[in-house]
Amino acid sequence: MLEQLVAFVLTCLVVVVVPGPDFALVLRNAPRGPRAATTAAAGIMVGNTILAALAVLGVTALLGASEVVGTGIRIAGAAYLLYLGLRAFAEAFARKPKPSQPPALAAGRQPGGASPFVQGMVSNLLNPKVAVFYLSLFPQFNVAPLPPLAQHALMAGIFLLIALAWYVLLLSALKKVTGVLARPRTSRIVVVSSGAVLAGVGGTILTQTLAYA
Repeated sequence: MLEQLVAFVLTCLVVVVVPGPDFALVLRNAPRGPRAATTAAAGIMVGNTILAALAVLGVTALLGASEVVGTGIRIAGAAYLLYLGLRAFAEAFARKPKPSQPPALAAGRQPGGASPFVQGMVSNLLNPKVAVFYLSLFPQFNVAPLPPLAQHALMAGIFLLIALAWYVLLLSALKKVTGVLARPRTSRIVVVSSGAVLAGVGGTILTQTLAYA
């Protein structure tokens, strides 16, 4: 049991730490200030919690068993990532507001877009990497003598704690460089780079899904 738990923890660390759409989304909101980045991370964690609960209850496996539903979720997730990426490009190259215009609230709703919290939650719920993690990796680990439901609940809890710890560390690091991220040139580079990741991942998922549909 201990060996299985250690292997699972190491797997979780790789899944959480390796940069992906969630990381890019937090980074995309970081130039707007620590509050916006924190709000995006909070939305991601809520999405993670919902998916973990669905996985424990077996709902994720049922949805994954349907090819039509699985394809629909992948297309929706890819389309949303593309949308976020294109919005990042639009924001980076948009004309700056005049000094007389009031600045947008750091963690509030962006003009024409959803709040960082909603972006984080929806992006995570539609993130194929997270769904695949629950569908394919959970069954690979056996922490007997716990019953299956308790095993899945334990693994989901471990994954959520690791994800939470990672985002706390990430947000702490971003907070230390808030001044640098707020510079117009740096801000544009960060937003464009994160937007490219979001659009690139979304485009890749969409192309692969349509190719095998």
